[in-house]
Amino acid sequence: MLVGACGGSGGSSGSKAATPSTSSTPTAAAAATAQAPSAPGGEVSSTEPAPGFVRASSGNVTATMHASTHRPRVNARWPISFLVTSAGKPADAKVEYEYLFAGQVVARRSHYTFKGTFHDIFTWPSSAVGYPLTFRAVMKAGGATLNLDYSVQVVR
Repeated sequence: MLVGACGGSGGSSGSKAATPSTSSTPTAAAAATAQAPSAPGGEVSSTEPAPGFVRASSGNVTATMHASTHRPRVNARWPISFLVTSAGKPADAKVEYEYLFAGQVVARRSHYTFKGTFHDIFTWPSSAVGYPLTFRAVMKAGGATLNLDYSVQVVR
């Protein structure tokens, strides 16, 4: 299975665009907690505090992702946005996208740097239709690595 997506609209100075071509799987957590549990490798996994939002924290670094739906339409715009703070202030951050299927990373794409906020737009291809996928944003800021996992199932 191949999943491709277009991305690259930066929401902050210092961001750089790339075009991902990718794959994904579902793993968005449903419980809202103040502190996300640690994942293997010292990374912090995400929680979903409200529909359409995913949040993770480590120390004083917090990252939040917002996506418009868990069921994006094929060949349609799927906007996502990120907010990263350290001690409540906009933080210098890096994000890389990973795509998981059946819990396994099948592709890594797009490396962006930004301060505080970042916006991107994806277009999911027809090859992704019907598969349970996870879109993962791997955030690095203030020495922390945070995984923001968002389950998706692309529909026609």
